[in-house]
Amino acid sequence: MIDSMTPSPVQREPVRGALAAPLREPMRFLTTSAPWRGLAYFAGSMIVGWVLFFLYVVVVLLPFAPAWSFGLAKLERLRVTWLGDPAIGDPHPPVAGNLSARAGARLGERATWREVAYSLLLAVLTPIVFLGAVIGWTIGGGLLFGPLLSDEVNVMGTAVDGVVSRAVWGAIGAVICAAGLYITYAVAVAQAATARLLLGPTEEELQRRVSTLEASRGVLVHSFEGERRRIERNLHDGPQQDLASLSLQLGELQQNLPETADESLRGQVSEAQARLERAMAGLRDTVRGVHPQVLDDAGVEAACAELGGAIRVDVSAGEGWTPGRRLPAEIEQAMYYTASEAVTNAIKHGGASTVRITFAAGALGVSMTVMDDGTGGADPAGGTGLAGLIERAESIGATLTVLSPPGGPTTLYWAKAVS
Repeated sequence: MIDSMTPSPVQREPVRGALAAPLREPMRFLTTSAPWRGLAYFAGSMIVGWVLFFLYVVVVLLPFAPAWSFGLAKLERLRVTWLGDPAIGDPHPPVAGNLSARAGARLGERATWREVAYSLLLAVLTPIVFLGAVIGWTIGGGLLFGPLLSDEVNVMGTAVDGVVSRAVWGAIGAVICAAGLYITYAVAVAQAATARLLLGPTEEELQRRVSTLEASRGVLVHSFEGERRRIERNLHDGPQQDLASLSLQLGELQQNLPETADESLRGQVSEAQARLERAMAGLRDTVRGVHPQVLDDAGVEAACAELGGAIRVDVSAGEGWTPGRRLPAEIEQAMYYTASEAVTNAIKHGGASTVRITFAAGALGVSMTVMDDGTGGADPAGGTGLAGLIERAESIGATLTVLSPPGGPTTLYWAKAVS
Protein backbone atom coordinates (compact mmCIF):
# COMPACT_ATOMS: atom_id res chain seq x y z
CA MET A 1 0.00 0.00 0.00
CA ILE A 2 1.21 3.49 -0.82
CA ASP A 3 0.89 5.81 2.15
CA SER A 4 -1.02 9.00 1.73
CA MET A 5 0.98 12.20 2.04
CA THR A 6 -2.05 14.35 2.80
CA PRO A 7 -1.39 16.43 5.93
CA SER A 8 -3.71 15.84 8.84
CA PRO A 9 -6.18 18.63 9.64
CA VAL A 10 -5.34 21.15 12.32
CA GLN A 11 -6.80 20.25 15.69
CA ARG A 12 -9.29 22.93 16.77
CA GLU A 13 -10.92 21.33 19.81
CA PRO A 14 -8.55 21.79 22.77
CA VAL A 15 -11.46 22.40 25.17
CA ARG A 16 -12.63 18.83 24.59
CA GLY A 17 -9.18 17.43 25.16
CA ALA A 18 -6.81 17.08 28.07
CA LEU A 19 -7.26 20.69 29.21
CA ALA A 20 -10.97 20.25 29.95
CA ALA A 21 -10.60 16.76 31.47
CA PRO A 22 -10.32 18.01 35.11
CA LEU A 23 -13.61 19.90 34.70
CA ARG A 24 -15.46 16.61 34.21
CA GLU A 25 -14.36 15.29 37.61
CA PRO A 26 -15.16 18.07 40.14
CA MET A 27 -14.23 16.08 43.26
CA ARG A 28 -10.94 14.79 41.92
CA PHE A 29 -10.18 18.22 40.45
CA LEU A 30 -9.32 19.75 43.85
CA THR A 31 -6.77 17.01 44.64
CA THR A 32 -4.65 17.69 41.54
CA SER A 33 -2.37 20.52 40.49
CA ALA A 34 -4.89 21.69 37.88
CA PRO A 35 -6.66 24.35 40.00
CA TRP A 36 -3.38 25.96 41.01
CA ARG A 37 -2.04 25.91 37.47
CA GLY A 38 -5.32 27.46 36.36
CA LEU A 39 -5.10 30.09 39.10
CA ALA A 40 -1.54 30.99 38.08
CA TYR A 41 -2.57 31.23 34.43
CA PHE A 42 -5.60 33.35 35.36
CA ALA A 43 -3.51 35.72 37.51
CA GLY A 44 -0.97 36.12 34.72
CA SER A 45 -3.79 36.88 32.28
CA MET A 46 -5.15 39.57 34.59
CA ILE A 47 -1.73 41.24 34.75
CA VAL A 48 -1.30 41.11 30.97
CA GLY A 49 -4.90 42.25 30.44
CA TRP A 50 -4.54 45.33 32.65
CA VAL A 51 -1.31 46.29 30.86
CA LEU A 52 -3.14 46.02 27.53
CA PHE A 53 -6.10 48.01 28.90
CA PHE A 54 -3.68 50.74 29.96
CA LEU A 55 -2.00 50.75 26.52
CA TYR A 56 -5.27 50.85 24.57
CA VAL A 57 -7.41 53.12 26.75
CA VAL A 58 -5.11 55.32 28.82
CA VAL A 59 -2.04 55.86 26.64
CA VAL A 60 -3.99 55.33 23.39
CA LEU A 61 -1.12 53.80 21.44
CA LEU A 62 -3.46 52.08 19.00
CA PRO A 63 -1.19 52.54 15.93
CA PHE A 64 1.44 50.41 17.70
CA ALA A 65 -1.00 47.59 18.48
CA PRO A 66 0.52 45.15 15.92
CA ALA A 67 3.95 45.58 17.52
CA TRP A 68 2.99 44.80 21.12
CA SER A 69 0.43 42.21 19.98
CA PHE A 70 3.22 40.40 18.15
CA GLY A 71 5.31 40.29 21.32
CA LEU A 72 2.31 39.32 23.46
CA ALA A 73 1.47 36.46 21.11
CA LYS A 74 4.95 34.98 21.56
CA LEU A 75 4.40 35.01 25.32
CA GLU A 76 0.88 33.57 25.11
CA ARG A 77 1.96 30.69 22.84
CA LEU A 78 4.36 29.58 25.57
CA ARG A 79 2.16 30.45 28.54
CA VAL A 80 -0.47 27.81 27.68
CA THR A 81 2.08 25.25 28.85
CA TRP A 82 1.24 26.36 32.40
CA LEU A 83 -1.98 24.41 31.94
CA GLY A 84 -0.13 21.34 30.69
CA ASP A 85 -1.04 22.09 27.06
CA PRO A 86 1.64 21.94 24.33
CA ALA A 87 3.04 25.27 23.19
CA ILE A 88 1.17 26.86 20.28
CA GLY A 89 2.95 26.86 16.94
CA ASP A 90 4.10 30.13 15.39
CA PRO A 91 1.95 30.98 12.32
CA HIS A 92 4.47 33.49 10.95
CA PRO A 93 6.79 32.31 8.19
CA PRO A 94 10.40 33.55 8.34
CA VAL A 95 11.06 36.86 6.58
CA ALA A 96 14.28 38.50 5.45
CA GLY A 97 15.39 42.04 4.77
CA ASN A 98 15.76 45.18 6.81
CA LEU A 99 13.43 46.25 9.62
CA SER A 100 11.11 48.13 7.29
CA ALA A 101 10.76 45.19 4.91
CA ARG A 102 10.12 42.73 7.74
CA ALA A 103 7.54 45.05 9.33
CA GLY A 104 5.74 45.44 6.00
CA ALA A 105 5.68 41.68 5.51
CA ARG A 106 4.30 41.10 8.99
CA LEU A 107 1.56 43.73 8.54
CA GLY A 108 0.42 41.90 5.41
CA GLU A 109 -0.11 38.62 7.28
CA ARG A 110 -3.52 37.61 8.63
CA ALA A 111 -1.85 36.10 11.68
CA THR A 112 -0.72 39.58 12.78
CA TRP A 113 -4.27 40.89 12.83
CA ARG A 114 -5.52 37.82 14.66
CA GLU A 115 -2.93 38.67 17.30
CA VAL A 116 -4.27 42.24 17.47
CA ALA A 117 -7.81 40.87 17.86
CA TYR A 118 -6.63 38.63 20.72
CA SER A 119 -4.96 41.54 22.54
CA LEU A 120 -8.08 43.73 22.09
CA LEU A 121 -10.29 40.93 23.38
CA LEU A 122 -8.06 40.47 26.42
CA ALA A 123 -8.02 44.22 27.13
CA VAL A 124 -11.82 44.50 26.90
CA LEU A 125 -12.67 41.45 28.98
CA THR A 126 -10.06 41.84 31.71
CA PRO A 127 -11.87 44.57 33.76
CA ILE A 128 -15.14 42.60 33.66
CA VAL A 129 -13.57 39.26 34.60
CA PHE A 130 -11.35 40.91 37.20
CA LEU A 131 -14.33 42.56 38.89
CA GLY A 132 -16.19 39.27 39.05
CA ALA A 133 -13.12 37.46 40.40
CA VAL A 134 -12.54 40.11 43.08
CA ILE A 135 -16.15 39.93 44.26
CA GLY A 136 -16.22 36.15 44.32
CA TRP A 137 -12.86 35.66 46.03
CA THR A 138 -13.57 38.45 48.52
CA ILE A 139 -16.84 36.84 49.59
CA GLY A 140 -15.41 33.32 49.71
CA GLY A 141 -12.18 34.34 51.42
CA GLY A 142 -14.03 36.60 53.88
CA LEU A 143 -16.39 33.83 54.95
CA LEU A 144 -13.59 31.29 55.20
CA PHE A 145 -10.93 33.30 56.98
CA GLY A 146 -12.89 36.20 58.50
CA PRO A 147 -14.04 34.31 61.65
CA LEU A 148 -10.46 33.18 62.23
CA LEU A 149 -9.04 36.69 62.02
CA SER A 150 -11.68 38.71 63.88
CA ASP A 151 -14.11 38.17 66.75
CA GLU A 152 -16.70 40.52 65.27
CA VAL A 153 -17.91 39.40 61.84
CA ASN A 154 -21.23 40.35 60.23
CA VAL A 155 -22.68 38.62 57.21
CA MET A 156 -25.60 40.46 55.63
CA GLY A 157 -26.34 42.11 59.01
CA THR A 158 -26.15 38.84 60.96
CA ALA A 159 -23.45 38.52 63.60
CA VAL A 160 -21.21 35.47 63.41
CA ASP A 161 -20.41 34.91 67.07
CA GLY A 162 -20.87 31.22 67.87
CA VAL A 163 -18.75 28.17 67.13
CA VAL A 164 -21.51 26.56 65.09
CA SER A 165 -22.22 29.78 63.21
CA ARG A 166 -18.55 30.29 62.45
CA ALA A 167 -18.23 26.69 61.24
CA VAL A 168 -21.28 26.97 58.99
CA TRP A 169 -20.19 30.23 57.39
CA GLY A 170 -16.61 28.94 57.08
CA ALA A 171 -17.92 25.85 55.26
CA ILE A 172 -19.94 28.09 52.94
CA GLY A 173 -16.81 30.16 52.28
CA ALA A 174 -14.82 26.99 51.54
CA VAL A 175 -17.46 25.89 49.04
CA ILE A 176 -17.39 29.31 47.37
CA CYS A 177 -13.57 29.19 47.18
CA ALA A 178 -13.65 25.65 45.73
CA ALA A 179 -16.21 26.80 43.16
CA GLY A 180 -13.96 29.80 42.49
CA LEU A 181 -11.05 27.49 41.71
CA TYR A 182 -13.26 25.47 39.38
CA ILE A 183 -14.58 28.58 37.59
CA THR A 184 -11.11 30.13 37.42
CA TYR A 185 -9.74 26.99 35.74
CA ALA A 186 -12.67 26.95 33.31
CA VAL A 187 -11.96 30.58 32.38
CA ALA A 188 -8.25 29.74 31.93
CA VAL A 189 -9.12 26.80 29.66
CA ALA A 190 -11.45 28.99 27.58
CA GLN A 191 -8.71 31.59 27.20
CA ALA A 192 -6.15 28.94 26.22
CA ALA A 193 -8.58 27.61 23.60
CA THR A 194 -9.08 31.14 22.27
CA ALA A 195 -5.33 31.68 22.17
CA ARG A 196 -4.86 28.45 20.21
CA LEU A 197 -7.60 29.50 17.79
CA LEU A 198 -6.33 33.05 17.18
CA LEU A 199 -2.58 32.73 17.73
CA GLY A 200 -1.88 29.36 16.15
CA PRO A 201 -1.44 28.62 12.44
CA THR A 202 -4.57 27.94 10.42
CA GLU A 203 -4.96 24.94 8.15
CA GLU A 204 -4.34 27.17 5.14
CA GLU A 205 -1.15 28.57 6.66
CA LEU A 206 0.11 25.10 7.55
CA GLN A 207 -0.62 23.84 4.04
CA ARG A 208 1.15 26.84 2.54
CA ARG A 209 4.17 26.20 4.75
CA VAL A 210 4.21 22.52 3.78
CA SER A 211 4.06 23.49 0.11
CA THR A 212 6.93 25.93 0.58
CA LEU A 213 9.04 23.29 2.33
CA GLU A 214 8.29 20.73 -0.37
CA ALA A 215 9.23 23.24 -3.07
CA SER A 216 12.49 24.14 -1.31
CA ARG A 217 13.33 20.46 -0.83
CA GLY A 218 12.59 19.89 -4.50
CA VAL A 219 15.01 22.67 -5.43
CA LEU A 220 17.69 21.11 -3.23
CA VAL A 221 17.12 17.68 -4.76
CA HIS A 222 17.34 19.05 -8.30
CA SER A 223 20.46 21.05 -7.43
CA PHE A 224 21.98 17.94 -5.89
CA GLU A 225 21.21 15.91 -9.00
CA GLY A 226 22.72 18.58 -11.21
CA GLU A 227 25.88 18.54 -9.12
CA ARG A 228 26.05 14.73 -9.31
CA ARG A 229 25.81 14.90 -13.08
CA ARG A 230 28.54 17.51 -13.22
CA ILE A 231 30.84 15.37 -11.05
CA GLU A 232 30.09 12.33 -13.22
CA ARG A 233 30.98 14.24 -16.38
CA ASN A 234 34.17 15.61 -14.85
CA LEU A 235 35.27 12.17 -13.67
CA HIS A 236 34.44 10.58 -16.98
CA ASP A 237 36.03 13.25 -19.16
CA GLY A 238 39.01 13.95 -16.89
CA PRO A 239 40.67 11.35 -14.63
CA GLN A 240 39.03 8.35 -16.31
CA GLN A 241 40.33 9.35 -19.75
CA ASP A 242 43.78 10.13 -18.37
CA LEU A 243 43.97 6.76 -16.63
CA ALA A 244 42.86 5.00 -19.81
CA SER A 245 45.62 6.73 -21.79
CA LEU A 246 48.17 5.88 -19.11
CA SER A 247 47.05 2.24 -19.19
CA LEU A 248 47.63 2.12 -22.93
CA GLN A 249 51.08 3.64 -22.52
CA LEU A 250 52.02 1.12 -19.87
CA GLY A 251 50.76 -1.68 -22.10
CA GLU A 252 52.86 -0.44 -24.99
CA LEU A 253 55.87 -0.03 -22.70
CA GLN A 254 55.46 -3.58 -21.42
CA GLN A 255 55.31 -4.97 -24.97
CA ASN A 256 58.25 -2.90 -26.22
CA LEU A 257 60.65 -3.75 -23.44
CA PRO A 258 63.77 -5.33 -24.90
CA GLU A 259 64.43 -8.98 -24.17
CA THR A 260 67.53 -7.98 -22.27
CA ALA A 261 65.55 -5.84 -19.84
CA ASP A 262 65.89 -6.58 -16.13
CA GLU A 263 63.22 -8.96 -14.84
CA SER A 264 62.61 -6.70 -11.85
CA LEU A 265 61.81 -3.87 -14.24
CA ARG A 266 59.33 -6.10 -16.08
CA GLY A 267 57.76 -7.00 -12.75
CA GLN A 268 57.43 -3.37 -11.72
CA VAL A 269 55.78 -2.48 -15.03
CA SER A 270 53.36 -5.41 -14.70
CA GLU A 271 52.53 -4.46 -11.12
CA ALA A 272 51.94 -0.85 -12.16
CA GLN A 273 49.68 -2.05 -14.94
CA ALA A 274 47.67 -4.22 -12.52
CA ARG A 275 47.34 -1.41 -9.97
CA LEU A 276 46.23 0.97 -12.70
CA GLU A 277 43.57 -1.51 -13.85
CA ARG A 278 42.25 -1.76 -10.29
CA ALA A 279 42.18 2.03 -10.00
CA MET A 280 40.25 2.30 -13.26
CA ALA A 281 37.78 -0.33 -12.08
CA GLY A 282 37.26 1.57 -8.83
CA LEU A 283 36.82 4.84 -10.70
CA ARG A 284 34.29 3.23 -13.06
CA ASP A 285 32.32 2.01 -10.05
CA THR A 286 32.47 5.51 -8.57
CA VAL A 287 31.28 7.13 -11.79
CA ARG A 288 28.50 4.59 -12.11
CA GLY A 289 27.50 5.22 -8.48
CA VAL A 290 27.46 8.99 -8.95
CA HIS A 291 25.13 8.89 -11.95
CA PRO A 292 25.19 5.97 -14.38
CA GLN A 293 24.67 6.84 -18.00
CA VAL A 294 22.47 3.78 -18.45
CA LEU A 295 19.97 5.34 -16.05
CA ASP A 296 19.36 8.13 -18.55
CA ASP A 297 19.53 5.86 -21.58
CA ALA A 298 17.54 2.79 -20.54
CA GLY A 299 15.84 3.56 -17.23
CA VAL A 300 15.95 2.43 -13.64
CA GLU A 301 15.41 -1.26 -14.34
CA ALA A 302 18.46 -1.49 -16.60
CA ALA A 303 20.55 0.65 -14.25
CA CYS A 304 19.74 -1.58 -11.27
CA ALA A 305 20.69 -4.65 -13.31
CA GLU A 306 24.28 -3.33 -13.43
CA LEU A 307 24.53 -3.08 -9.64
CA GLY A 308 26.34 -5.69 -7.63
CA GLY A 309 29.81 -6.65 -8.76
CA ALA A 310 30.85 -8.31 -5.52
CA ILE A 311 27.45 -9.96 -5.04
CA ARG A 312 24.66 -11.22 -7.25
CA VAL A 313 21.83 -8.78 -8.02
CA ASP A 314 18.65 -10.15 -9.61
CA VAL A 315 16.19 -7.68 -11.13
CA SER A 316 12.66 -8.81 -11.95
CA ALA A 317 9.35 -7.32 -13.07
CA GLY A 318 6.56 -7.80 -10.56
CA GLU A 319 2.81 -7.41 -10.86
CA GLY A 320 1.76 -4.64 -13.22
CA TRP A 321 5.29 -3.65 -14.22
CA THR A 322 6.12 -3.59 -17.92
CA PRO A 323 9.81 -4.38 -18.63
CA GLY A 324 11.62 -1.32 -19.91
CA ARG A 325 9.07 1.09 -18.45
CA ARG A 326 10.29 4.67 -18.14
CA LEU A 327 9.35 7.05 -15.35
CA PRO A 328 10.01 10.76 -14.69
CA ALA A 329 13.71 11.40 -14.16
CA GLU A 330 13.44 12.36 -10.48
CA ILE A 331 11.55 9.14 -9.69
CA GLU A 332 14.04 6.96 -11.57
CA GLN A 333 16.95 8.67 -9.82
CA ALA A 334 15.39 8.24 -6.38
CA MET A 335 14.63 4.57 -7.03
CA TYR A 336 18.09 3.87 -8.38
CA TYR A 337 19.98 5.50 -5.51
CA THR A 338 17.76 3.67 -3.03
CA ALA A 339 18.62 0.36 -4.69
CA SER A 340 22.29 1.31 -4.97
CA GLU A 341 22.54 2.20 -1.28
CA ALA A 342 20.67 -0.96 -0.34
CA VAL A 343 23.16 -3.09 -2.30
CA THR A 344 26.09 -1.24 -0.73
CA ASN A 345 24.68 -1.80 2.75
CA ALA A 346 24.06 -5.46 1.97
CA ILE A 347 27.73 -5.87 1.07
CA LYS A 348 29.29 -3.77 3.84
CA HIS A 349 26.98 -4.44 6.77
CA GLY A 350 24.75 -7.42 5.99
CA GLY A 351 27.23 -9.95 4.60
CA ALA A 352 24.73 -10.74 1.85
CA SER A 353 25.50 -12.86 -1.20
CA THR A 354 22.35 -12.06 -3.19
CA VAL A 355 20.06 -9.06 -3.59
CA ARG A 356 16.72 -9.26 -5.34
CA ILE A 357 15.11 -6.10 -6.75
CA THR A 358 11.47 -6.30 -7.83
CA PHE A 359 9.56 -3.52 -9.58
CA ALA A 360 5.76 -3.37 -9.48
CA ALA A 361 3.01 -1.01 -10.60
CA GLY A 362 -0.69 -0.60 -9.96
CA ALA A 363 -3.54 1.85 -9.71
CA LEU A 364 -1.92 3.56 -6.72
CA GLY A 365 1.50 4.04 -8.32
CA VAL A 366 4.85 2.31 -8.66
CA SER A 367 6.90 0.46 -6.08
CA MET A 368 10.25 -1.22 -5.70
CA THR A 369 11.18 -3.96 -3.24
CA VAL A 370 14.86 -4.61 -2.46
CA MET A 371 15.54 -7.75 -0.43
CA ASP A 372 18.90 -9.26 0.51
CA ASP A 373 19.84 -12.53 2.21
CA GLY A 374 22.14 -10.89 4.75
CA THR A 375 22.18 -10.95 8.53
CA GLY A 376 19.60 -8.16 8.96
CA GLY A 377 19.53 -5.78 11.91
CA ALA A 378 19.73 -2.64 9.76
CA ASP A 379 18.52 0.45 11.65
CA PRO A 380 17.75 3.78 9.91
CA ALA A 381 19.04 5.54 13.04
CA GLY A 382 22.29 3.60 13.00
CA GLY A 383 24.12 5.66 10.39
CA THR A 384 23.88 3.17 7.50
CA GLY A 385 22.51 5.75 5.07
CA LEU A 386 18.93 4.52 5.39
CA ALA A 387 17.78 7.69 7.15
CA GLY A 388 19.02 9.74 4.20
CA LEU A 389 17.17 7.46 1.78
CA ILE A 390 13.95 7.92 3.75
CA GLU A 391 14.37 11.71 3.64
CA ARG A 392 15.14 11.55 -0.08
CA ALA A 393 11.97 9.52 -0.70
CA GLU A 394 9.88 11.97 1.31
CA SER A 395 11.33 14.91 -0.62
CA ILE A 396 9.54 13.70 -3.78
CA GLY A 397 6.39 12.52 -2.03
CA ALA A 398 7.39 8.85 -1.84
CA THR A 399 7.67 6.51 1.14
CA LEU A 400 10.41 4.09 2.15
CA THR A 401 9.76 1.33 4.66
CA VAL A 402 12.66 -0.66 6.13
CA LEU A 403 12.15 -4.14 7.60
CA SER A 404 15.33 -5.76 8.92
CA PRO A 405 14.85 -8.23 11.79
CA PRO A 406 17.98 -9.74 13.37
CA GLY A 407 19.02 -12.69 11.25
CA GLY A 408 17.55 -11.19 8.09
CA PRO A 409 16.36 -10.72 5.53
CA THR A 410 16.53 -6.96 5.06
CA THR A 411 13.70 -5.59 2.93
CA LEU A 412 13.31 -2.04 1.63
CA TYR A 413 9.91 -1.11 0.22
CA TRP A 414 9.87 2.10 -1.84
CA ALA A 415 6.54 3.43 -3.15
CA LYS A 416 5.37 6.51 -5.03
CA ALA A 417 2.00 7.55 -6.39
CA VAL A 418 2.22 8.49 -10.07
CA SER A 419 -0.46 9.66 -12.45
